[in-house]
Amino acid sequence: MLSYIKNKILSIKFWLLEHGKTIVIVLLVLLISSLSFGLGYLIARDIETRAPIIIEKN
Repeated sequence: MLSYIKNKILSIKFWLLEHGKTIVIVLLVLLISSLSFGLGYLIARDIETRAPIIIEKN
């Protein structure tokens, strides 16, 4: 049982080392998209609190 766990851990480590660059790229894309969504939400919330522009017709 212990050797099975060690083999699984080694296979996971090997997989992580093999796919490390892809994992980093995916994490960066998720981080950038989360930040852009959050900043867009904060900016839009500030814009909503402003008074609307009223156009008068002649």
